[in-house]
Amino acid sequence: MKIILFLVSIIACFSISAQNTIRFSQLNFGQGINNPSALAIDGKLMVDLIGRNQWYGFKGAPTTIALNGQYELNQNMAVGLNVFHDRIGASVNNSFAGQFAYRLNVDSYRFFALGVGLGIDNSVLDLGAAQTTDLNDPAFSFGSFSRTFLNGSFGIYYNSPKFYIGASIPKLFQTLRTGESSGLTPKKWNYFLSTGFYFDFGDNYTFNPHIQIKGALNTPLTADLILRNTLGLWSFTVGYRTENSIIAGVDFLLSKNFRVGYSFNYSIDRLANAKASSNELYLGFAFPYRSDRYDFERRRYIGRKGKPKNDWKRNSKKKYKNKGVRFGRGKKRSR
Repeated sequence: MKIILFLVSIIACFSISAQNTIRFSQLNFGQGINNPSALAIDGKLMVDLIGRNQWYGFKGAPTTIALNGQYELNQNMAVGLNVFHDRIGASVNNSFAGQFAYRLNVDSYRFFALGVGLGIDNSVLDLGAAQTTDLNDPAFSFGSFSRTFLNGSFGIYYNSPKFYIGASIPKLFQTLRTGESSGLTPKKWNYFLSTGFYFDFGDNYTFNPHIQIKGALNTPLTADLILRNTLGLWSFTVGYRTENSIIAGVDFLLSKNFRVGYSFNYSIDRLANAKASSNELYLGFAFPYRSDRYDFERRRYIGRKGKPKNDWKRNSKKKYKNKGVRFGRGKKRSR
């Protein structure tokens, strides 16, 4: 037990000064957590909450909770609030950040988005609270250690009814301590690439393969392959994580405003009996969820040049009466 605590403490010490980016198995519909440009994709006002417990049954095993609130200001801009809490053994990390995404509309239902985030991270290592067999062990004698960092994120995203792809750097200033001026740390960046497709087979079945790849300098690539199958209001998921674990889960759209999901990872390597399984719970809220990927429920107008026009004043119908036609509503009105 003493050896295990010592190893966990070493890992925690490195996580204080190195990257601590979170990974979930249900990010195919919670992408704003790691990508500030993927905001308010499935609804105008959204909240995604994901909790993950790794190595179930082990005391001090990693536990992560992430919350991402998103609001679409208009068809060109969205804002978000990203909060997460991560604990492993004696190490605790908390993050709080605001997000902003700007969209470049290709047409009424395709867009590119650029996103940025800025906030504060706090990392605490409390070795004094660790339970050891030797109360006088010098390795655990220096007590607690806390650091606060300014942090930022950057992302790009493309969305269409059949295809989406995004790339992001969730932690730009991981080693920037409050009051210091060490600047960006590219050698410690983690890079995320996420993409997926929608294939419709009939009116009640949609196949949504999704892959997320994570990379960093001098480390091997890791990836999650998620195959989501939607039958009406419920979906089941199977997948694989490159750390030799399988993924399975299910989610339900209980109403136009509420979605719940559960997923687990089970290791299939030689340490399967030691690591046990990892469990993940998802709660999603939207007001409401968009029921059609082709209809984003926005006031869309096509101008004389065939491009979408911004509707900054939603109640100003007279402004657009003779200047264009509403998307999908037929011919231009006569004067």
